Amino acid sequence: MKIAIPTDDGIMLSASVKNPKGYLIFTIKGGEILNEELRWNKLSDVLTPEFGELHNLMDCSRIIVNFASEKIQQFFISNQIEVILTKEVIITRAIMEFLNKTLLRESNTSCSP
Repeated sequence: MKIAIPTDDGIMLSASVKNPKGYLIFTIKGGEILNEELRWNKLSDVLTPEFGELHNLMDCSRIIVNFASEKIQQFFISNQIEVILTKEVIITRAIMEFLNKTLLRESNTSCSP
């Protein structure tokens, strides 16, 4: 599986889910990180705003973010990308939380009892 984390510097999670400078992509298998790749968003890669949002994420099944509006979450979910929320701002800590199964998986949860 591949997990995307929006970033502006490769170290911290980006405050912007919609327009980060890039994504750090982790390939994970059997609970271990096999590969880490930094994919910068390039204006020349963006054909339309909607396509640009997904261009670097086409092979990812999850995205880890600090915050995403309901509209953004639905956008990712409709493109088969699970949204996972974290309060962590450092990417390495956030991915370790994911591997340790301590992050919130918000894509299929509801606020109603």
